[in-house]
Formats: sequence, C-alpha cells, structure tokens
Amino acid sequence: MRNLYRMCLILALLAVFVAAFLFVTANTQLVTLAMPVTGWQWQVTLGAMAVLLLALGLLLGLLTGLGLRGVRGLFGSRS
Repeated sequence: MRNLYRMCLILALLAVFVAAFLFVTANTQLVTLAMPVTGWQWQVTLGAMAVLLLALGLLLGLLTGLGLRGVRGLFGSRS
C-alpha cells in the first residue's frame, strides 16, 4: 500500500510538472510590467514571468526553511 501511495504521488507530481512545462512553453504573449520608476517598463512572456515567480518563491522558501539555526550550521565551525 505504501508503494502504491508513492507511485501515485510521483505520478501526480509528474502531471503538475508537465502541465507547468506546457504552460511555460505555450504562452508567448508579451505582458507589460510597469515599474515604480517613471518610464521603466518590462515586457516579458507569461511563461517567463511564471518561472521567475516560481524561482523567487522557491528561494524565499529555502531561506525561510533554513532559519537562523540553519544559517549558523552552514557557516559555523566544523568540529
């Protein structure tokens, strides 16, 4: 039963990955992002914006997960 659960979980994750990959490659319409500075505008595709937001979210999650104790463990002295 445990192996069936793991296989279903892997298949669900693979389905989400395939759907995300198809979204990123299919959306080529440009979106204009207005920046806070007057006159600055970026034009990016929806797929590139989705990947950028995903990467930022993963980075924030990693930093949050590490916490202060994790950062000390990474840069602390090794005995």
